[in-house]
Amino acid sequence: MYSKIVLCLREKEDEVLRKQIEMLKERHHAELMMVSADDADDYISNCESEVLFICDDAKLLAVAKDRGLASNDPKKMRESYEKAMEMLKAMGMNGVKK
Repeated sequence: MYSKIVLCLREKEDEVLRKQIEMLKERHHAELMMVSADDADDYISNCESEVLFICDDAKLLAVAKDRGLASNDPKKMRESYEKAMEMLKAMGMNGVKK
């Protein structure tokens, strides 16, 4: 369970990512915090371990993983979402929207 979801993006957040983050916030009853790439290294050096770090910078993700934080790449999150939607469509769930 995550107490906080930390979002660090260089690119603009899209609708799919926004939906996924909202679902994660609800599921974990977590606070959302946004940090800049410039501040992210300092933040992840001193943050608690119940943080989910979502970032589109591979170097920062590697640092977070090395420090034992749960982390995810927005690109991989989008790909998983797309695969799930395709599976639902294949199962005949025609009302599913991307």
